[in-house]
Amino acid sequence: MAVVVDDRLLLDVLAGQPQASVSAELTTGGLFTTSAWYYRLGRAAFSGSGSGSLSGRLTAFDLAVRERVRSVLQDLPDEIGLLHPRVVVPVMFALRVRRQLNVLSAEALAVAMLVRGRLMVTADAPLLRSAAQDLGVEYEALA
Repeated sequence: MAVVVDDRLLLDVLAGQPQASVSAELTTGGLFTTSAWYYRLGRAAFSGSGSGSLSGRLTAFDLAVRERVRSVLQDLPDEIGLLHPRVVVPVMFALRVRRQLNVLSAEALAVAMLVRGRLMVTADAPLLRSAAQDLGVEYEALA
């Protein structure tokens, strides 16, 4: 089954230090992220203060790893799936769940549904968890 990872888990993959539960997905080619999570990681890598959750995590890596992450962010590796907005957005606005979604959650759910995968996030997000349950999308928070 494919998995859709958040920006923190994507950072770990790009740094060559994926969580064990994500590593298995890399070998099957079923690893995806969203445009929003990709953007947030790129913004943190190139203009973050070093004190945010993503930029601080990146700063904790040695210089060679930080440079490798910045390099691969410029051209995301093929083994990480990223769906085109023309495909994702129509699914986003068609989602019907109990609570109104923000763009980040709607995109994550739409991608998970399109790839018939599960969501894997670093920290639990009650809105995302609730909507995933409404839609029958598997949801796993690692922290």
